[in-house]
Amino acid sequence: MTVRNNEQGTRSLILQAAFEIVCIYGFSGVTLGNLAKHIGMSKSGLFAHFKSIEQLHRELIKHIGSVFRSEVVSPALTVAEGLPRLEATIANWLTWASRPTALGGAPLLAGFFEFDDREGSVRDSLLEEGIRWCTHLRQLVTQAIAMDDFRQDLDAEQFVFELCGIYFSFHVSERFMRDSGSRGFATLAVEELIKRARRR
Repeated sequence: MTVRNNEQGTRSLILQAAFEIVCIYGFSGVTLGNLAKHIGMSKSGLFAHFKSIEQLHRELIKHIGSVFRSEVVSPALTVAEGLPRLEATIANWLTWASRPTALGGAPLLAGFFEFDDREGSVRDSLLEEGIRWCTHLRQLVTQAIAMDDFRQDLDAEQFVFELCGIYFSFHVSERFMRDSGSRGFATLAVEELIKRARRR
């Protein structure tokens, strides 16, 4: 049991170190060489936990998804269902992109662009996380419709598409352009999107 706990602890340490690297350098920066140097472990030691860089990347994606859900999704679940929960989720999502540089930004979003034209298991894992998130957002929108917070003829898919567009634009403005007004612009855009969804 102790050996297994030690293995899990080492594995978690490796994934956390990979998380720190991917937030700044993307998935291409998460190499066995960079990771070994970052945590002071030999490449052979890394291979004892991850048999290939693809496996490491897939596990890293799951790890990032877990952190994302704990920081963005779970806190919003304590808020009342319907529009209040959707708004709390969106606010947490915007905050996720505004975190300090060391663990900042949205590495999965960056991965979407990094792997958009590359086939393989890593792209499949990124796609799975993206679909999971969009499905969750659609469920929140559908819930808001059912509770009469939004009009009954609202197209949930279109709403989520536009919401993601706002977030993508915000992420570029916030992280790359470093525009101090990006959060205000994004908040206003979300408010207008919600206003149109409520209009009867």
